[in-house]
Amino acid sequence: MIGDRLRGIREQQGLSRENLARRADVGSQQIYRYENNEQMPLSDAIARIAQALNTSTDYLLGLIDDPTPYTVNIDLSPTEEAIIAAWRRGDRLEAIKVIANNE
Repeated sequence: MIGDRLRGIREQQGLSRENLARRADVGSQQIYRYENNEQMPLSDAIARIAQALNTSTDYLLGLIDDPTPYTVNIDLSPTEEAIIAAWRRGDRLEAIKVIANNE
């Protein structure tokens, strides 16, 4: 499962395997192996890849379905959290709908 998620989010962000490899300090062949489920990355590699892709390790591992990284709660309202989550998922229309429904 990690391979599908890794490839999907990498392609969604318009990154090549080489670009991601440089950002995460991992070999591009390793990225290929991870994406094709030929090898499971070690925990430190998963952490670096998640950080490079601005996602969570839990998403890459298939533990959660939301690719947005965890945020520190800085006293946001549930509405503000919903707007930010939608925006980070790339669902701009949903973010705008939440804003419009709360004005």
